[in-house]
Amino acid sequence: MREKAIREFSRLLDIMDELRVKCPWDMKQTNQTLRKLTIEETYELADAII
Repeated sequence: MREKAIREFSRLLDIMDELRVKCPWDMKQTNQTLRKLTIEETYELADAII
């Protein structure tokens, strides 16, 4: 089970790396710019669950 989780997380990191290289919008993002977007998405997720 742990090995599968490690493989899946590694896959996620690979996808993120690929997006950073190929997408101009993604290349411009920083932790600070993503902070607001992540908070907004979290609220949307909470609304969808509740």
